Amino acid sequence: MSSLERYSTNRVRRLIGSINSIRFKDDTGEVEYFGQQVVMLRRDAFTLIRDELTRVAGGAGQVILGIAGHTVGKEEGRALLAKAKAPGVRLPQSLPIFIRLAVEETNMGYGKVKIEDFSTESGTVNISLLNSFEVDPYRHTLKPTCAFTLGYLKGIFSELVGRDFEGKEIECKSKGDAGCKFRLAVRPESNAGTSPK
Repeated sequence: MSSLERYSTNRVRRLIGSINSIRFKDDTGEVEYFGQQVVMLRRDAFTLIRDELTRVAGGAGQVILGIAGHTVGKEEGRALLAKAKAPGVRLPQSLPIFIRLAVEETNMGYGKVKIEDFSTESGTVNISLLNSFEVDPYRHTLKPTCAFTLGYLKGIFSELVGRDFEGKEIECKSKGDAGCKFRLAVRPESNAGTSPK
């Protein structure tokens, strides 16, 4: 039986759901998600942090948020791969299904992620995001605002595919677009022969 047959879409979804649980540790005042300690912030608190970063650091504020998102995405990608390999999922055969479900079903509160198009051969990904936590519904901007999310997506795809991704936000609700859309591609200089560790 192949890995793909053994791990159907529903079984992979359950696997991801099993590691996608939040634990409230009331006795210590901690919250854990993906085995990592997290802090729960209101969306407007993140907006205030982003606005203050932009005020103090200018355009570097978006860079800082992108780096933070990339780091978080890579860490979550590593956690997902480790959890998938523990029960014996063979990733080369089931990688496209696993990645789609891992990214779409992992609810980190960033918004509802949908992979519109994903080609492992060309290394391109088109992603839409509904209800992005980085969009301020009361303000419109001239530039995209989802720097953390873009960094997160680049990081998680880089880790899951085993190649470095670059990308950009091509539509943003903050600019008045219908939603947020991202286009990712494998960096040309990325090692083409690698696969997830």
